[in-house]
Amino acid sequence: MIVADTNVVVQFVVGDDGSADAALLHAEDPEWAAPTILMSELRNVLLGFVRRGVLGPDHVKSMCDDAGRALGDRVEDVPHDRVIDTALECGLTAYDAEFVVLARTLGVFLATSDREILEGAPDVAVSVREAIERARRQ
Repeated sequence: MIVADTNVVVQFVVGDDGSADAALLHAEDPEWAAPTILMSELRNVLLGFVRRGVLGPDHVKSMCDDAGRALGDRVEDVPHDRVIDTALECGLTAYDAEFVVLARTLGVFLATSDREILEGAPDVAVSVREAIERARRQ
């Protein structure tokens, strides 16, 4: 199991830059977890595609369903006190800290392409490529 951040899930469902790696990661380790904020962030990113005329609303709704299926029952709440502490400790936004808190709580890695998360939480944050390699070694 891994925690996947919003960028990775967007790559997985949209097929944009990095989508091949995101799809490969899901094939190697299909048990993805995420904090509840992921779905709101995902909807917001996908809505931007609709507003720019890149994707249609029905397609975006289907992508949200795809993300929900990929995560299953592994969308979890995280305690706000730990989010605040982690954001301060790692120099992250509260949004990003939610992913770090969940990864630490579950004892798994956080797959991300976000440089700030990779630098701020090197104990759990790994690139998508590194997550693929780790999944293959298990």
